[in-house]
Amino acid sequence: MEIVGLGTDLIEVDRIKAFAEKPGALARIFSDEEIAYCLARKNRYQHLAVRFAAKEAVYKALPFDGVAFKSISVVNLENGRPAVHVNDRRFDGLTVLISLSHTEHYATASAVVYRD
Repeated sequence: MEIVGLGTDLIEVDRIKAFAEKPGALARIFSDEEIAYCLARKNRYQHLAVRFAAKEAVYKALPFDGVAFKSISVVNLENGRPAVHVNDRRFDGLTVLISLSHTEHYATASAVVYRD
């Protein structure tokens, strides 16, 4: 295993809340599935913020530039753990490990990208 990148991000939940209240803003960054998942949660802005932080962390960890945020998707596995899918051919052969955490006011994410 070869680690090719490490990224982390921290964001204030209120910044995402203000962003989310603008018409069409969420659809520019999040997939339909991510939006549906977050909006169905009690603490929707925390969930949106932690997914935004995850996208930032993954973007910072990738060994190449020009990946659209919308092509980075954060999903939950059956066991509840978060996972990342990157819809970009340059990502073939790479794997992302991700860790997410949030409080009432902050959300953070860390990502490690490796190649087998």
